[in-house]
Amino acid sequence: MSSGTNPLVFGRHAEVVKKQLDGHEVSELSEASVWELLAEGRSVQLELSKRPVEERLEVIDRVGRLWKERLDSGKLDGSIDSLSRAAGYGRKLSLMEFSLVPFVLNGANIRRNLDASFPNLEGLVRFSRVAPGEYCRYMPVGPVFIISSGNSLIPPLIPTVLSLATGNFTLLRPSMANYSAVADVFSLVGELAGTSDTARLMSQAIALSYFTHDSPTLRALLSRGDLGLVNFWGGEPARTTVGKLILENPFHPRYLVNGPMTGFVVVDGASADGTVAQKLATNIVLYDQQLCSSPTQGAFIGRWEAAKAFAETLGEELAKVGSDYEMKMGEGAIFTLQSVRRILRFGGSEVYSSDDPRNMWTLVLSKKSSGLDDAVSSFPSFNLYNRKRFLEMVVVDTPAEALAQVEGLRFRKAFGGVDRVQTVGLAAKGPQKDELVEGLASSGVYRVTPVADMYMRSSAEPFDGVNLAAALTYTIHSRDVPVLPEGAS
Repeated sequence: MSSGTNPLVFGRHAEVVKKQLDGHEVSELSEASVWELLAEGRSVQLELSKRPVEERLEVIDRVGRLWKERLDSGKLDGSIDSLSRAAGYGRKLSLMEFSLVPFVLNGANIRRNLDASFPNLEGLVRFSRVAPGEYCRYMPVGPVFIISSGNSLIPPLIPTVLSLATGNFTLLRPSMANYSAVADVFSLVGELAGTSDTARLMSQAIALSYFTHDSPTLRALLSRGDLGLVNFWGGEPARTTVGKLILENPFHPRYLVNGPMTGFVVVDGASADGTVAQKLATNIVLYDQQLCSSPTQGAFIGRWEAAKAFAETLGEELAKVGSDYEMKMGEGAIFTLQSVRRILRFGGSEVYSSDDPRNMWTLVLSKKSSGLDDAVSSFPSFNLYNRKRFLEMVVVDTPAEALAQVEGLRFRKAFGGVDRVQTVGLAAKGPQKDELVEGLASSGVYRVTPVADMYMRSSAEPFDGVNLAAALTYTIHSRDVPVLPEGAS
């Protein structure tokens, strides 16, 4: 398996630049090697885009099956421990991530995503009829450069796999925390290179390299690289810095941003049972609420006493679920949390909490409006990224009031740096549910899911409002019939 941040460039020579970063040696591709890869990449993706889609999906599917075999046999135990240490999550969570890799790489799942993105998959290989005398061909937009972020394994895999499936040469820059685990996944593409022409092309169409934030190679790649698309995952100030460099690029690549977002939960009192509480607790604990879909704020529609009863049940579930996923909090973070809890109590909120530093969850009930902004004003360090296992639910009377909470979240001080609500986990039924879903459609959110699995995506889902597979291609239109009315000149 992979080591450190060694670049992956299967079967090709690569010049590596070594640097020191926070006391660790990191390796990245030199500028000369990047230019060679991009030059070769255009011819590789031209050949790969001619290969049948089913063959491309079969290669990816085989990577997923091979990963599962190695996971089941214990060969990935060291990689699991490494990700757990680097990401700061418990081993059980890292193991869960590793077990989800075959789902992400499942050929049938990827095909469903492609089917949802293109009228006809034949257009990914050749011109396909879309109307009498009219045809479309979906060409790879690449080379594609993906800049991923975060401490988890799955998010970098999704755009990279779709980029390969649509025939693109793809250069991926994982984060420092997840680099080794991501490289372990894609190293399997190289192992399959000798099994078929399509596998060989796919191994040549993927390259991995870490780049430090001040890397001259990274700057040159963004400002002068012959790229078709840059896909950036993350927030400020890096998002703007990358965008400015791309504006200088004479090749004018597309810039697709998956920015910082968060999740929201809406619970209707009539649906507030123990099962909803248990599932919500799981989504609060997983990744310590650092996913774009993690519930970090909520609304409860119903009576105050009903909300308190639900909060008590949710607190019991947080104690149970959280005990399986140990968290880490320093003394400073604990002091800040306790201070915020006091401010919220003095402001009239009901606070349920644990003082176990291994599972220090907090659940807040506030009437009509949030008290969290005032607390964050007093303790600015208690921002979204430092709030872990913390959920405030505002108790309201109507669905319209709940929708107002969703719509107003991105303007609040407590959620500074967040673009918008990405995911709403919804527990409601009947006409109440219909009203909420319809209202959420115009509120700016991207996903409405059951509370049970806010963290999961269906195979056909767009990504933040965009069919990512379609964004990784461009469409050529061909026609052999005139469109002018008869007699026109």
